[in-house]
Amino acid sequence: MNEDAEKSGLARRIQMRRADRSLADAKVDGARQRKGYEEAVIGYLRDGGRIICVSDDEAFIGTLRGIIRDELKMPVSCLVATSGAEMLVRLARQAVDAGQAPLLLVEREIKGRDLTFAVRLLKNGYPELKVFMLARESERQRVVLLHESGVDGCIIKPVDAAALLERVALTVRPQGQVERSLEWARSLLGQGENLRALQVCMQALEQKSNAAAGLLLMGDIFKAMGELDKAADAYAKAAGVSSMFLDPLRKLAALHAEKGDSARELECLERMDGISPLDLERKLRIGELNLRLNQTDKARKVFGEAVRLSNQKAKEGVAGVASRVADLYAESDPETAAGFLRRALDARKDFWGPEDLTAFNRLGMLLRRAGRWRDATEEYQKALTIAPNDEGLYYNLGMAWLEGKEAEAARGACLKALALNPDLPRASARIAINLATVFLATNDRMHALPLLRTALELDPDNAEARELLARAESEAR
Repeated sequence: MNEDAEKSGLARRIQMRRADRSLADAKVDGARQRKGYEEAVIGYLRDGGRIICVSDDEAFIGTLRGIIRDELKMPVSCLVATSGAEMLVRLARQAVDAGQAPLLLVEREIKGRDLTFAVRLLKNGYPELKVFMLARESERQRVVLLHESGVDGCIIKPVDAAALLERVALTVRPQGQVERSLEWARSLLGQGENLRALQVCMQALEQKSNAAAGLLLMGDIFKAMGELDKAADAYAKAAGVSSMFLDPLRKLAALHAEKGDSARELECLERMDGISPLDLERKLRIGELNLRLNQTDKARKVFGEAVRLSNQKAKEGVAGVASRVADLYAESDPETAAGFLRRALDARKDFWGPEDLTAFNRLGMLLRRAGRWRDATEEYQKALTIAPNDEGLYYNLGMAWLEGKEAEAARGACLKALALNPDLPRASARIAINLATVFLATNDRMHALPLLRTALELDPDNAEARELLARAESEAR
């Protein structure tokens, strides 16, 4: 063996021993690292920053709100959260005009409406905005398209509080030395400088020993060096940092597949499926591995789930396209918009749920604008099979019956709405007046008079409410 080879072998052994120590020292608590992230986000919010979240994922919004209120001890007013896709541009403009330098977290899709295009327009108009798209783990193939839309990054859900705090902190404040070191190590790995990449990676981990990204990169380096057992150890430790960080499990599963260890690959895939059960290809692989391991009952169950998921995805795809077309026709041609929205709902018929109520209400409004009040009542009644205790649906049903001059049917629907939510009239003067109009149409002044007084309490200058009240009181004498 020549001298150069001996030196190379010695360097490798030294680096391996150092790497073993780095892996052994990997901590899971992350207290020091988390404190730095907290300080970065607190500083951003105190400097006038705001976080705007446009999402219908209540669990995600709850996590975000909990970080701001309970961990950072900052006012909840620092976060503006809405599930209304139509609010995206308005909220962003208001924040920019107020000089608040907002960070936007935007759901890729809300109730069948894809917001990617809206985000692209927003970034074109306000390039200084920081925008992160929120997507399900099963939508990773869309990440490249999302980046092409101009977003600054993508947060794959589910995500836990620690990972979310880190992502926000690194976005609102420049990256530190650790992140730059990891980028350098990745570059070295790409150039085939494996030992040098390992050295840089370990230096980063010495500053931040539990960093999932660092451990994940170390696993990649070990794999490139042919040290598969060490790679598996690094991936496993990265997975332990955050139960919602799926990249380590994915790489660990691929590593076990490369080694021909079906049982351990299956274990990793099942852990991933437990966190994010919407990945069709992963379910098929789980079924395949169960068959290979003679676990036929489990295989049959997983394949059944895969078929149901496939049907759901196909129908949701049709629904999403039809809903977007309906958006384009909504103002100019409500009849055509209603037709496309109905196709969207029909495509999802086997999977109707509470998330479809907005679409049903919207379809009913479009049909009423087109003069098709009876068709609107049929759609509201379909929606009531999903949410039989939704006062808003009964209110809209009552308005549709009123437009068709079916006063008694309208009165019945409005009474049901008020029984479900006695405070409904206080939502707005308009709602109180509309309800009163229904009761006046059936000579039910007992219900109409308090509603009109509520309308004037909410809007003292409302001429319509004042006129209706005067006429009703006159007729009651």
